Amino acid sequence: MRLITYSTGHASRVGIERDGACFDSGYADMLDLIRDGAAGMERAAAAADAGRPVRYDRLLAPLPRPGTIFGCGVNYASHGEENPGFVFPDEPCINFIKLPSAVIGTGDEIVIPDTDAAAIKRPDGFNVDYEVELGVVFSRAARNVPAAQALDYVFGYTLINDVGARAVQFHNGQLDLAKNFDTFAPMGPCIVTADELTDPSTAHIQCFVNGDLRQDARGSDMIHSIPVLIEWITSIITCQPGDCISTGTPAGCGTFRDPPTYLKPGDVVELREDTIGTLVNPVARRG
Repeated sequence: MRLITYSTGHASRVGIERDGACFDSGYADMLDLIRDGAAGMERAAAAADAGRPVRYDRLLAPLPRPGTIFGCGVNYASHGEENPGFVFPDEPCINFIKLPSAVIGTGDEIVIPDTDAAAIKRPDGFNVDYEVELGVVFSRAARNVPAAQALDYVFGYTLINDVGARAVQFHNGQLDLAKNFDTFAPMGPCIVTADELTDPSTAHIQCFVNGDLRQDARGSDMIHSIPVLIEWITSIITCQPGDCISTGTPAGCGTFRDPPTYLKPGDVVELREDTIGTLVNPVARRG
């Protein structure tokens, strides 16, 4: 099932996409649908079956206000190898948290802060970078989940652009701050439920900037698989329905290109995955 959150101008609703059409699910909030579990999915499917296609003004992030987004550091060997002197860790690394306030949907602008307006001063700019990542959405509370059972706790998958300000990240190591400027977590365009993408190792993620392919990898290229990441995180933290894992990015970030190539106003970033679709965000600057 492909689930979206859409706006009608006056309210947001959860929709089910079928053959390019949207059908209302009977839910106004994706988190409520997730928390209602299998019974909620049955009700949503029944509502869509009984309804007619609906028109909407625009797509929002499928989880406009998710729970915690756990951000993986280097989880693709290619990304570590492009970073001179990088030492690979011997365990999964959850290096940062992304905040719900940073989440935007497809079509929304990634905003590069004006250096004159921001309290954090970086005279040469913030060096804003893109990172395509497969996002995992938890279906229910999860604690001490063995890897062999981990996919039973997955509601579905989405795309996350782990945008970051490198000039903040690499100066005093302020990783959480660098990753959480407003608009720095594009998500979408939908959530594909786990029964549609049964093997996340087959997921094929790509990032294009202005039509130029910058990143290209499959889930099987991850150093630590999604079940291993879930086992690791839930051994420490109790995850809740609607929490997400942003599972790491492959090689091709702007930081490590020669010369470095950061996002600038007027750019368009597209993340693609064969099953999930395309997440498109233009880039702008304002104070």
